[in-house]
Amino acid sequence: MSITATQIVTDFMEALETKQFEKAATYLADDFRFIGWTPLPLNKDQFIRLSSELAYGMPNLSYNFHDLHEVDALAEEGVRERAAIRVTGTQVNEFVLVPLGLPPIPQTAQSVALPEEHWEYVVRDDTIVTIDVEPVPGGGISGLLHQFGINIPIIQ
Repeated sequence: MSITATQIVTDFMEALETKQFEKAATYLADDFRFIGWTPLPLNKDQFIRLSSELAYGMPNLSYNFHDLHEVDALAEEGVRERAAIRVTGTQVNEFVLVPLGLPPIPQTAQSVALPEEHWEYVVRDDTIVTIDVEPVPGGGISGLLHQFGINIPIIQ
């Protein structure tokens, strides 16, 4: 019996939430793309590294993952699942977001609460091939940095 797309996405998000980044990477396809949260898409390694760096800077980083449901299933493309995400956390450590080419982000002791975003996951062959984040005002990496009081252009 094959694992469902819903279970794959749930297990992946649980691994991210609990900072098990090596485990999270096992749910991603080798040609994985993370689209819409950063200026340019990230590949699997870049996404895992960015997630790890954010978690280092904000040890209480949470995705507040909820409302997961199947959108549709297309044979060639895979199964589309959609969830609501609301990134929150408090920055207690300086950190560097290497995949984005930013200088070190100084420790600010500030809390962030991004607006709710919708992440759409495409699952094919028991792996997540894309996560497409629907842009919202104040969301994404630029919204997170802005809440820290950091207004520098992201040159990726």
